[in-house]
Amino acid sequence: YQRRVRGLTSFLCLLSLKMLKLLICLSALLALGCCKPKARKSFEVLKQPSPEIEVEIGKTVSIVCAAHGNNLMDPIVYWVKGIGARHDGKGRRLSVTAVGKSVLYIEEVEEDDIDSYKCVIEDLCSGDKEEFPFDIIVPDETCRDVYGVGHVVYGATWTFTNWTVAVQDCKDKGMEIAFAHEYDENAELLSALKKSFTTHPNARKFAHENWVWIGAHF
Repeated sequence: YQRRVRGLTSFLCLLSLKMLKLLICLSALLALGCCKPKARKSFEVLKQPSPEIEVEIGKTVSIVCAAHGNNLMDPIVYWVKGIGARHDGKGRRLSVTAVGKSVLYIEEVEEDDIDSYKCVIEDLCSGDKEEFPFDIIVPDETCRDVYGVGHVVYGATWTFTNWTVAVQDCKDKGMEIAFAHEYDENAELLSALKKSFTTHPNARKFAHENWVWIGAHF
């Protein structure tokens, strides 16, 4: 009987705590007016990264992402790395997390830092979330052997884009889209592409893609 009383007392105590939490939650909802239809998001974005951030190896880069909460608290802000060339991959969440404002700071950029990222702003109460994908890249340097590609006739330009933009991008660099008309040309083009895949920092995120546009200098 004594065990039953203790069990009943514990159950009542647990039930009381749950009811207390429920009452607190309901009070908070009434105080914030959350029972009414939401007129706007729970936060306002103040600063977001540029879609493309160019930096040289060894230099410093600082990227800011910030938002202000429209209710009682600011949202959390965090970063995800390795989301792929099309920005549709899951990636890996970085340890840099803050409330309201977060800074992704890399004091000395290494080749491994050249990748696709996204800033995520999330309100934990409402579930509202916004994501801002971007790429950290190095200068293309297509016509100079900066990244150890060596002497090549065909230079790869590592940008995820469409045909029209690719053609114009090549023209802007004094180049033309390359077409291999003979076996030897195709072999040389493929060799240059493989070299660039393994040496150019901007090529990392394209490693699992099955097509690229290639420019050639004449």
